Amino acid sequence: MSNTSLLLWVLLFCTACPHAFGRGGTIDRAVLKDMEDSARPLKLTDCSPATLEAICQPKKFKECERQCKEALEEEEW
Repeated sequence: MSNTSLLLWVLLFCTACPHAFGRGGTIDRAVLKDMEDSARPLKLTDCSPATLEAICQPKKFKECERQCKEALEEEEW
């Protein structure tokens, strides 16, 4: 492969999809959106035993259950 053809391939690769790979491109925005979604606090919708077992530590289960119920009551108002 000659230097000229290599240079053409590099130019083609670097300029072919700036909308996707560039700063503020579709991939950059998708990564940013994923990061924002994962940074949002989770919102409890119920305090069922299965939900509490999944999110609470076994040693603090009763305290966690009480906090969950209080949080849900506050949201209802």
